[in-house]
Amino acid sequence: MDALLLVFIKIVVAVTLGFILRKAKVIDSRLQKGLSDILLLTILPFSILASSNYEKTPEVAEGMLITLVAALIYYIVSLVAMRLLSRKLPFEEKEKRVFVTMTVFANTGFVGFPLMSALYGNAGLLMAVVFNLAYNLFMYTYGIHLLSGKTGSFRSLLLNPVNIASVLAILLFVSPFRFNSYVSGPIDLIAAMTVPLSMIIIGSNLAAMPFVKVVSDPKSYLISFVRLILLPGLVFIGMCLAFKSSSMAAETAAVTVLMCALPCGSMNVILSEKYDCAPEFAARATVQSMLLCMATLPLFVLICDKLFV
Repeated sequence: MDALLLVFIKIVVAVTLGFILRKAKVIDSRLQKGLSDILLLTILPFSILASSNYEKTPEVAEGMLITLVAALIYYIVSLVAMRLLSRKLPFEEKEKRVFVTMTVFANTGFVGFPLMSALYGNAGLLMAVVFNLAYNLFMYTYGIHLLSGKTGSFRSLLLNPVNIASVLAILLFVSPFRFNSYVSGPIDLIAAMTVPLSMIIIGSNLAAMPFVKVVSDPKSYLISFVRLILLPGLVFIGMCLAFKSSSMAAETAAVTVLMCALPCGSMNVILSEKYDCAPEFAARATVQSMLLCMATLPLFVLICDKLFV
């Protein structure tokens, strides 16, 4: 419990710092974009590679396989269910498309990676990496098709730095090769920036959105409910029924549930802007889910800590 509390205190402090820096105009929109690019293109890949230096055990390998299967089931079932539900909602057509992607695709890389690393170390990060591979597979194919009406490019999927680092990390993990201290030291140094920088960027993002618009949008509350409570709650029930009593299976269940309990992914906003598919609605829902997850995510962490780990 003390370890979890310490993790969340660090996160809250870093998010608050980002919020203050944006309000003080130390961070502007241009700098925030630059910081986001640095995080996504360099620091996150280094963090993923650092996780591969973890000692290989059959339990961790099994946990990664279980996570992959669970992620594939989650995306297939949730995409079908949310698409059917969206057709019943009194939303505009573009908002219905955004509703599907916002509820299904969470912030698995930007928030999920640093959180799983902080909570469960390299083993948790490796499982998050596997989960994120399934995310990218569906987001850059069906997600783009839904928001744009076009088919996603497999080239962009393959050339994504996070995907490249993810595949390399898995290959390195299953191989007998491990980095020596002269290589792992610099990698670990850069990887250590993941949590503080990502949380500072999130705080800056929160400060940039008009608070009244965020809290007064009823459609966004529906997205937040599905994204932060309904879907992770159903995944939690499923993992309770499926996981075995071993510690690694329990940790795998916890990582899977928490990866489904994250706020809406920022990639939803980027893609909705690119394809002119209700971008303001996507931005409001994303920021609102980030605010509300400050209450819901710690609750899921505590529940998983009590029942799984």
